[in-house]
Amino acid sequence: MADHHVGRVVLTDLVKRYENTDPAARPAVDGVGLDVEAGEFLTLLGPSGCGKTTTLRMIAGFETPTSGAIAVDGVDMLRLPPNKRPMAMVFQSYALFPHLSVFDNVAYGLRIDRSRRARLAEAVEIALTSMNLTGLGDRFPHQLSGGQQQRVALARAMVVQPSVLLFDEPLSNLDAKFREQMRREIRLLQRRMGITSLYVTHDQSEAMSLSDRVVVMNAGRVEQVATPAEVYTRPASVFVGNFIGRATFLPVPDAVVRDGRARVRVFGRELDVAAHPDTGRGAVLMIRPESVSVTPVSEEGCGVVRSAVYLGAGVDYEVETDEGTVLATVADPDVDRLLVEGTKVGLEVDASRAYLLPRG
Repeated sequence: MADHHVGRVVLTDLVKRYENTDPAARPAVDGVGLDVEAGEFLTLLGPSGCGKTTTLRMIAGFETPTSGAIAVDGVDMLRLPPNKRPMAMVFQSYALFPHLSVFDNVAYGLRIDRSRRARLAEAVEIALTSMNLTGLGDRFPHQLSGGQQQRVALARAMVVQPSVLLFDEPLSNLDAKFREQMRREIRLLQRRMGITSLYVTHDQSEAMSLSDRVVVMNAGRVEQVATPAEVYTRPASVFVGNFIGRATFLPVPDAVVRDGRARVRVFGRELDVAAHPDTGRGAVLMIRPESVSVTPVSEEGCGVVRSAVYLGAGVDYEVETDEGTVLATVADPDVDRLLVEGTKVGLEVDASRAYLLPRG
C-alpha cells in the first residue's frame, strides 16, 4: 500500500453523560485526556462499563461528547461527521456486507471516495495480499472462517489509508489459537505501516502484547497511561495492579517512604522495595506470583499450601500465611516434586519485583 499520512490524536477533558442517567451519577466518560503520538499503538483497557468503548465511539464520531475536544493533527473532529474523519474502524462483529464478495467488501470505501476509484483494483489486490487473502476475492463472507472474515475487515480498513485506525474488540469472537495468531498479524501490520492505532479490549494479554502504551480505565476515568511493562511492574493504583495480571496485596501500616524507596518486613525478612510517590503510612505491598519462591520445610514454616494448580509450563500455588493468602507461580516445575495441599513451606520475595502502593 502507498505511503499515507499518520495522525496524532489528542483528547482533551472528554466527557460523556447520557441523557437518561441520574444527574448525580458519574458520567460514562469522565474527563478523559490523552495524547496519542503519530504511529503509536495505544490500547484502552478496562472492565465492562469503564468507558473505553464509549471513548472510542466518540473518537469515531458515533457518539457525541457532552463536553471536551477531539483533534487529529490539530483539526477539530467534532465538526466532522464520521465519514469525513480521517479514520477507519474494525468492529467486533466484522460488519461485512453478506451480499458482497470479499473483493467488493474491501473495495467499498474506495468506491465511496471518487478520487480513489482509478486504482481501485490494484489497491484492493495489494490489501488482500497483505492480509494473506490472495485468491479469495470472489468468495462471500459466509464461505470464510472467522479468522478470514476478520482479515477482510482489516483489509477494508487499511485500503482507504486512514490517518488513524480504530479497533473495537476485534478478536473477541475468535477462539484462543486464532486470537493469538491475529494478534501477531495486527501488530506486524501496524508496525509495517506505522499507522496510529487505538484499540479497545478487556483482555489483558491482548493489551500487553499489542501496545506501545496501555490506558487503564475505571468508572469512566483514566487510572494510568504507561508502557505494558510499567503498568505491570509499577501500577499507579491497587486497582491497576489487581486488574493487570495476578498479585498478592499485603497491608503495610507502618511503611516509611524516602526517595521512592521503603523498608518493609515480609515473612520475617526486611526488604528494601520501590514505592509509589504518593504512598504514605497506610500502604499495601504488591507481590507478583512469579516473584515468590516456595520451599518445603520440615519445621514450622511461614505458610501452608492450600491449593496447587499444574498448568504445564508452571504451577500456581495459594499459600495461607498469617499475613494473608499469598499467590506463587513456579515456572518449569519438577513434576515429581510438586507440592501438595497441606505442605508447610517457607516463602521468599524478590524485593526488586515488589512494589509499595497507597492503600486507596
